[in-house]
Amino acid sequence: MFHGWKVVATAFLVAMFGWGFGFYGAGVYLATLAETRGWATGTVGAAITGYYLLGAAALTTVPRLIERFGERTVVLGGSLLMAVAALALTRVGEPWQLWPAFLAMSFGWATMSGVMVNALIAPWFDRRLGFAISLALNGASCGGVIVAPLMILAIERFGFTLGVGLVALAMAVTLWPAAALTLGRSPAGLGLAPDGGQAVAEPPTGPALPPARIGARALFALPGLWTVMVAFALGLFAQVGFLTHLVAFLAPTLDPATLSLAVGLTTGSAIVGRVATGLVIDRIDPRVASAATLVLQAGALGVLATEPSVPVTLIACTVNGLGVGNLITLPSLILRREVPAAAFTRAVGLVVAGTQLTYACAPLLLGMLRDAQGDYRAAWWLCAGIDLAAAAIVLIRRRRA
Repeated sequence: MFHGWKVVATAFLVAMFGWGFGFYGAGVYLATLAETRGWATGTVGAAITGYYLLGAAALTTVPRLIERFGERTVVLGGSLLMAVAALALTRVGEPWQLWPAFLAMSFGWATMSGVMVNALIAPWFDRRLGFAISLALNGASCGGVIVAPLMILAIERFGFTLGVGLVALAMAVTLWPAAALTLGRSPAGLGLAPDGGQAVAEPPTGPALPPARIGARALFALPGLWTVMVAFALGLFAQVGFLTHLVAFLAPTLDPATLSLAVGLTTGSAIVGRVATGLVIDRIDPRVASAATLVLQAGALGVLATEPSVPVTLIACTVNGLGVGNLITLPSLILRREVPAAAFTRAVGLVVAGTQLTYACAPLLLGMLRDAQGDYRAAWWLCAGIDLAAAAIVLIRRRRA
């Protein structure tokens, strides 16, 4: 088997536990801390918002950490920090203690997020990069389908600390051996070219020099980087806001079984959408695919804003979910085609950090709009409009000479 596919499997585990602990797990920590400590939801929620903002800053350090310590060390150290921080949250006794715990978790999240997944896979693939990244980032969806529900069940049965500890143990016995065995190699070191071909030996012409480092200022001057960052910042603002408030929006009108079905369809269709897109994305323009995804989500949000029947609501949730995974995958595929290869990981880090800074504000702002209006209609129309604006922006690119 081509070693690149083993790296994809490891990156899948990185994404699954990274999003499971660091994204979907945030809701579990919030609910459990509010219930067991008697703290206001806003108190814990403020710390989580701070966590996302700190994580955005930490994301920009990941490329430098990889350059200095290597991807294997960064993944192992970051996942250990994530596990320790999650366990620390189970032991906090005062609200101020949330902040140092989430500070530590923000660095763990940075080393297990989309920046790391892209950095792991990019050296191994060229023609099939889109498919490989799509497969790996399905782990992010599985973080919501597997890790977070497993954590809820374990907490209910064994208590907060032991429950989280058992899930952290599951990460240790699966992710850590995989990272130790598969990471830290390169295609050239195995005599391979990207996608598994044999490397072509070239006669040496002089001493090997490291690739020139491209700084953030030079990256921001590259054509198209700003349109990618702004478009996906807007798109993820609408998406994260929708996902955060989905249960609160549906609960008053759906029975528990139908509510669970709606949430399951939304998260489950994200896997379907990402795989389907991954099968064709290497043959189509990723900017056009991004615009189509954003328009699709805008249409679904517009339907939900009209307070439709239950069957139509379920269909709209499914349609919206089809694009959930793609908004994480597509930015890196655009950047792969438009920025120098040596700057790819750094460019992804800047874009992911910018988008996270933006979507961190979505739950709060949409919640305020909902409170002001009394329902979610205005919030969904706003998100639909934001998606359409993002679709227009992502199609802006430098004209060819």
